[in-house]
Amino acid sequence: MDDRNTTVKGETPLIRADIDNVSVWKSVGRYKNVALIAMIASFSASLDGYQINLNGGIVSNKGFIRQIAGPGTTIIGGKYVSAWGGIQSAGQTIGQILLQYATEAFGRKIALYIIWVTLCVSIFIESFATQWDHWLAAKLFSGMGVGMLQSTMPLYLSEIAPTQLRGFFINAYSFWFVLGQLFASVALNRLNAIDPLNFRTPIYTQATVIFVYIPETPWWLASKGRLDEAANVLRRCNGNVRGYDIQEQIDIMTSTVTEERKIARENAQEGTWAVFRGRNLLRFIIAGWPKITQQFVGLSVFNTYATYFFQYAGNKDPFLVTVILSCVQLISMILTATLTDRFGRRPLTVYPYAVTSVSVLCLGIIGCFDYTQQTLSSLLIFFACLATFSTTGASAIGYAYAAEIPQQRLRAQTAGWSLASSNLIAIMFSFCTPLMINGSAQWGVKTGFFFAAAGTVSTVIAWFILPEVTRRTPGEIDEMFERKVNLRKFDKYTTGTQRNAEGEVPNV
Repeated sequence: MDDRNTTVKGETPLIRADIDNVSVWKSVGRYKNVALIAMIASFSASLDGYQINLNGGIVSNKGFIRQIAGPGTTIIGGKYVSAWGGIQSAGQTIGQILLQYATEAFGRKIALYIIWVTLCVSIFIESFATQWDHWLAAKLFSGMGVGMLQSTMPLYLSEIAPTQLRGFFINAYSFWFVLGQLFASVALNRLNAIDPLNFRTPIYTQATVIFVYIPETPWWLASKGRLDEAANVLRRCNGNVRGYDIQEQIDIMTSTVTEERKIARENAQEGTWAVFRGRNLLRFIIAGWPKITQQFVGLSVFNTYATYFFQYAGNKDPFLVTVILSCVQLISMILTATLTDRFGRRPLTVYPYAVTSVSVLCLGIIGCFDYTQQTLSSLLIFFACLATFSTTGASAIGYAYAAEIPQQRLRAQTAGWSLASSNLIAIMFSFCTPLMINGSAQWGVKTGFFFAAAGTVSTVIAWFILPEVTRRTPGEIDEMFERKVNLRKFDKYTTGTQRNAEGEVPNV
């Protein structure tokens, strides 16, 4: 690509179009084609959520217990559950670290095909697993596929979405993820009622093929100098949108990438480890912190191991509880998806995590009493629902931070490394949480105390470091980081392009 920056208004590189100033609600009615593509692409996340909940819920299935642990066993030992959860988180980390190189070199769509093959391998092994180590191997590939999808799909959605609807489309990924979790919970709960020894059927229903129908992202194509192809994708996605100038959008993309490369050369931030150099290191930390916080507030207790947690707590129908929690997640995602572009990323991340920290503290307090009594048991479920509701939305916005905060030229690498860092912590909790609940620690419900303390610390850090990037273009985000704008004042900052356009009325 030509590194000369010719797309300017005055002396300022063009990094924002007039159509980016159209309100969120008006934009919803205009971008119909890209909305359809985004929903088709994000549907794949239902498999992601299905896999996560299947791993956490199937350990309480009577048929699975009999097959894997042998006759006479009622609850699978914590060490096995820890191993499966840990290897899945390890697989997620491996997938996120490795796939980023293919994502950047060959494109987002090729990366999605690699993900599909990896998930098919995991489903094949799950279908024929008869021993605990077979399931261990399946969870490795499952984790790799899930991790790859987590780091690639939000990135894909952010690169095809219009500026003012980026949060909505990225959250579509999490919406389908939650719906997939609900499918798994309902399937396991229904089987528990009509055929409690059957655990294979939910495994057979996972495969889906949709990636062939979606285009490559115009941002990646433009960054590789394939401008005609980028223009064709924009025409397919937004060609019928009133006021949308395809050439102007191409110019903005090339201008943004050219400016990033210029700054990288000037600041010696090129090469394999550019993600961890200069301001990019700060962007890497911010991109990963919301997802790291979700681990510290106790996601593994009230999500991954919800069935195991409530089974240990004496609930007679732990599968039903997970269905309730999945419905709560769905409600949370509907609200988050519709509000994030209106009210912003920062408040919908920090405040919900604070609520979660209080909720798990209440779980710990209840654990000090006889929580098998009906009143306290109901309170246990209530606070688990509250923690699930608040964390689901904040965690979903974490994908927006991972996709939006990095420079365009480092988007795949930064998203992959930041989410992998979160999963490194998830590996630790995947091993430790079952042991906290029903291992050598024997904390049971009092496990909530640990996550209340860890969650409070991580939420306070989030308050200080998470900026507001809602309705900002990639070029604007670059400018604010390079000018070292106070992270908590991003929403009040006026960029160079905005100053040049002051007083102008968008002609859209």
